[in-house]
Parts: sequence; C-alpha cells; structure tokens
Amino acid sequence: MKYLLYTCLAILLIAVSCKDDPKKEPQAPEGPQEDSVTEILDTLLSAETVQSFSTTGFSDYAKKKVTGFDWNKFRMTSSWQDDSMLVSPFQPEKDFYKYYGPFLKYSPDSSQFIDLDSYNIDIKKDDKGRFIGNEIGPDYEVSLVDVKAGTKTRLVFMGPGGSIEDALWLDNQTLVLMGVLENEKGARMPTLWRFHLPTKTFYLYEIPDTTLADPLMGYWRTERLKKVIIQ
Repeated sequence: MKYLLYTCLAILLIAVSCKDDPKKEPQAPEGPQEDSVTEILDTLLSAETVQSFSTTGFSDYAKKKVTGFDWNKFRMTSSWQDDSMLVSPFQPEKDFYKYYGPFLKYSPDSSQFIDLDSYNIDIKKDDKGRFIGNEIGPDYEVSLVDVKAGTKTRLVFMGPGGSIEDALWLDNQTLVLMGVLENEKGARMPTLWRFHLPTKTFYLYEIPDTTLADPLMGYWRTERLKKVIIQ
C-alpha cells in the first residue's frame, strides 16, 4: 500500500513539473501589430468595385466605344509598394481653384483630391467666362494633393504613349486611375492603377487586348473636359 502511495505521488509530481515547464507550454500566435495596415486583393475586381466603376462617365464612354466592354475582364498583373514617390509642397497659383476646381476629384471626406490636369493643360477663362485650355507638353502627370498637409504627391508620370482618362475614389484610403498604358514593346492596353494610400501600394489591372486601347483614349478631351475649349 505504501509503495502504491509513493508511485501515485511520483506520477503527480511529474505531471505538475511538465505543466510548469515553459518549453512544453503552447505559445499563442502573434497577432498583427496595432499600427500595421494591410490590404488583400484578389486578381479579379470585386462586384462592389465594378459597381463603383459602372457609375462613372468613363464607363458609359467605354461601353459605347468598345463592343462588349466589361470591367470584369480586368486582371491584376502586378503590384508594388513605392516609398520614393515625389512629394512637394502644394503651393497653388492664386486662381488655381477658379480654373481647375470643377475638374478635381475629391476624396469622400474632401481632405484630398486627385489633380488630373494642372500639369498637362493650362486652363484659363476668357472675357466671356469660357474655359480655354492649352496642352502644355507631351508628358503626363497625375498628382494627389493633401489639402490639410499642404503636399502634392506624384502618382503617375508617363509619356504620350499612354493616358489617364478618369479617376475615382473607392473610399478615403483607395483611389483608382483609369486609362491606357504603353508597355516596353509599344503595345497599349486598357489599364487601372489602384492606389492604397496607407501602404503606398499600387495594384495594376489590365485587359490583355491591344485592340481596345485606342478607342478608349480621348474621353478626357471630349467628355471629362467637355466644358473646356482645348486649343
């Protein structure tokens, strides 16, 4: 009986010892840091995103110019994080908002806007109050302006082979540029640049059909800036 008692005590001590051993204690998985910001995207555009695109004037234009145009045909082809984007103080000219205000794309909370035109077209008003635009040069730039911080960030800079036709905000942290991009081989394809502000990450979507690009170019001139007489 005494031997059985000692055996039970020994087993109990071993069990307690194993429980207290930190090497045998299961470790809880580390959760994400509180200040980390991530975005997970699928190769295809979500139904919600497609619906947002479908409300734009560019969507109507594309469907008129290209038979069977469908936002669901876009596929994400690449993504990259850009920590070296050109940032400069935003110091607008006196009449900047007078001339470009109607064409700026503001975020839902109005704290930022996409400037599609001021680098590319010199817009003024004539004595009749009409908007008159003069194209400045072959290169094209689109910028993001943070009104509160007073900064301007270059989003896209390209030559005459491509174009940015329109833009929209999906939310206060995500914007999309719509247009055409020319690749290294000189081929043009319909392209979307999706930019996530907190992570400074671009997601590039394309339709791999070079016959669709040229019909889509020109929306900015004939529709988006139809109130501007471009000379």
